[in-house]
Amino acid sequence: MPLNNRSVIKGTYSPPGDKSISHRILILTGQAIGKSKIFNLLDGEDVINTLKAMRLLGAKIIKKNNTYEVFGVPPGGLLQPKKVIDFGNSGTGIRLISGLISSNNINVKLIGDNSLNNRPMKRVTKHLSRIGAKINLRKLTFPPIKIIGTGNALPLTFDILIPSAQIKSAIMLSALNTNGTVKIKEFKTTRDHTENMLKSMKYNIKVKESSMHRFIEMKNNKDLKTINYSVPGDPSSAAFLISAACLKLGSRLIVRNMLFNKTRVGFIKTLKKMGGNIKLISKRKIHNELIADLIIEQKKNLNSTVLEPVDIPLQVDEIPILSIVASFANGLTIFKGLKELTVKESDRLLLIYENLIKIGVKAEIKNYDLYIYGSCDLKKGSGYIKHNDDHRILMSFYISNIICKKNNVIKGKSCVKTSYPRFFKDISKFIN
Repeated sequence: MPLNNRSVIKGTYSPPGDKSISHRILILTGQAIGKSKIFNLLDGEDVINTLKAMRLLGAKIIKKNNTYEVFGVPPGGLLQPKKVIDFGNSGTGIRLISGLISSNNINVKLIGDNSLNNRPMKRVTKHLSRIGAKINLRKLTFPPIKIIGTGNALPLTFDILIPSAQIKSAIMLSALNTNGTVKIKEFKTTRDHTENMLKSMKYNIKVKESSMHRFIEMKNNKDLKTINYSVPGDPSSAAFLISAACLKLGSRLIVRNMLFNKTRVGFIKTLKKMGGNIKLISKRKIHNELIADLIIEQKKNLNSTVLEPVDIPLQVDEIPILSIVASFANGLTIFKGLKELTVKESDRLLLIYENLIKIGVKAEIKNYDLYIYGSCDLKKGSGYIKHNDDHRILMSFYISNIICKKNNVIKGKSCVKTSYPRFFKDISKFIN
């Protein structure tokens, strides 16, 4: 059944495995000697490309039914790949594996698709070059990435000025094969899955937080232990159905086994602030990650809000769907400091703005701030959505059909395979 303005969202929903965690658990179990098991791994193209990369680097990974068995090689024991490593559309994969390779005696070329080839890598590689790796980029900024890693990486202190979990995690993965103590200082908190997994795998890592900074110390005097890990549901994927339920009065959605890490659920806080009726009905901690069940029962229309630049890093992936929510909320919503959106899979800031105009929403961009003039009236719709093969733009504007008089036109839907292959199947299950 297609989504339209008569749709109401009802049912019990288990989101697909979390993408960020899926990438990281494949890489880290690939560095633990012995057999680990991964359950509920996201089978999107991005994650599968990371899996293939780890195989090329020497990890043995076998799929048995819906479980992945990983037999790792220790830090320093990565194999020289016999060919280039192709990451497709995955910025997370290419950046994290760059970190892993940089402290190993490996000479390799990392490539991606056209979209990935236009995403900035210097923000990561400038840190990795400091440890002794030799790295070349196209136009000094973009993939392909040519890396000659070092087997004698320097233990350094890193200040991460750009709030990015990928930069931090790349450095942490390089630290796995660095003798001595590696210190990292973050100026803004970013998602901390790598830290949580390293703690669960008994690595020597210390994390401290002050009101201003976050400090990480790693020392490679303890081996990574094998682990049996069940990947929790992805909040960034669940955000589409949760947002749709908040938009539509009369919706009742139960969400099971969703990751509720504080660095990942900024959008829940935003939706609640706007009047979303979202309740936590269960919380538990597994492998240092908070998991929750939620219930959404929407009985009134949403109101506008303002997000400050400090709020953005904790919900950067959800800004596209939150822009749809803002369009149907009463009043002016402002999302401030969205520069990071211009270097995602596409220029997301520009695409959000252009597509909002197409579906009949008044919007403006002022110095990387997005202004959305919302109301609870149905939009005209019938817009020809331009998504540039960006999965989150496509999925967000598919959800916009729920607030439009006429459905929008969306061509080329296959890019959802990168992060959420069963998106359309899941949506159709919960439309009433």
